[in-house]
Amino acid sequence: MAISDGTAAAPGQSSPGGRIYYGWWMVAITSAMSFFASGIFFRGFGVLVLPIRDQLGITQAQTNLVFSIARAEGGLEGPLAGWLIDKYGNRKVLVPSLLLAFAGYLVMAFWLPGFWGFALIYLGMVSLGNSMGFQHACFAGLNQWFQRRRALAISILAAVASLGGLALIPTMNLLIDQAGLQWGLIASGAFYAVILLPLCYWFRNKPEDMGLLPDGATRPPAARGGGRSGVARREARDYTVREALRTQAYWLLLLGAGLRQTATLGILISLFPILVEDKGMSTQMAANLIGVMSFINFVSRLAMGYLGDRISKKAILALSLMVEGFGYLLLWQGDWQTAVGITLVLGFVLCEGMMDGAGVIVWAALGEYYGRTRFATLRGYITFAYAWALVASPVYAGWVADRFGTYDYAIIPGAICAFAAGACFLFIKRPPELTTDPE
Repeated sequence: MAISDGTAAAPGQSSPGGRIYYGWWMVAITSAMSFFASGIFFRGFGVLVLPIRDQLGITQAQTNLVFSIARAEGGLEGPLAGWLIDKYGNRKVLVPSLLLAFAGYLVMAFWLPGFWGFALIYLGMVSLGNSMGFQHACFAGLNQWFQRRRALAISILAAVASLGGLALIPTMNLLIDQAGLQWGLIASGAFYAVILLPLCYWFRNKPEDMGLLPDGATRPPAARGGGRSGVARREARDYTVREALRTQAYWLLLLGAGLRQTATLGILISLFPILVEDKGMSTQMAANLIGVMSFINFVSRLAMGYLGDRISKKAILALSLMVEGFGYLLLWQGDWQTAVGITLVLGFVLCEGMMDGAGVIVWAALGEYYGRTRFATLRGYITFAYAWALVASPVYAGWVADRFGTYDYAIIPGAICAFAAGACFLFIKRPPELTTDPE
């Protein structure tokens, strides 16, 4: 077997032994899963907002409450999901999660008796399954397989997920418009059963299970500055949860991630009604435009993944949130009635599409700073800490629309939170690297 120098194999390159490193197959598997999960659930939920609201006869605030709790659910269950993944492995969490989501879509298709029934099914089955499987298991899985190319691997996953929005949001909206909400829900469940569940067969928890090391290396990474002549080799080690919680960087990551979610979620959950009812678009035009935004996000996430392994992650995060905040100001002033208004809305689509992908850099930074061993648990604490914001900001946006007939008073606070999040990321300092004792 050829001896490797311990560096990572790039995409498409062979690992030692002449074979493609299995971590890149894991990128392909999780990306394919996220393509459908994002297009149907994480981004595609917007096509359900208006038909469910109108079919059940509920307010926009009530509708936003359910969808916002669904977004927050991934945070609320974060510590438990992280513990389960770190203890039992990603695959044992992923398979039952997909089965639960599949069953939830079918139940919704044939039984949607009212607001509380909708909330129970969507939150207890559809959202719980998606959050456990895709917000935790897939991200934690890739973090196990990569160290040097972590940002690129996670960004490829997130980028392909954006393409799911481009392909499936307009398609699902057209299906619902032409055939009705029930067939849209049946089709959603079918994707999970026919495509996502079979992909779990090739899912592997970590490289050590296959006799490999992260990035396709042949030996564990040495500490920075280690391995010099006459100096005993020291190996870098991961942070424990307690050690990570003692660092300033962890709390700034937590605060910045929370402010970012506060800024974006109220607007993104309400984006369909904002574009249709506030800005004057047709539902299909709104679906098409959000699909275009997803394509821009695809390109952006690939670029950020490439840059995230080469330049400061905190600089990427700070700049992205500043641009995102500016985009919200463009949306606030835009409309679909005048040339200037249309230009401003398109400017928002460009800004949001380019910069929304920076969220994955938060998790790449977390893995870079604290390692693989307790990544899922540390990520779970962060998502749990900002879970309140995932509920509060969309419900506030819905209340504003019900009370004032416009979303302006939700968009402006969103811009302020985005600027504040950018400031948090700007002041992060990388925590010191920990090492084992020399042998």
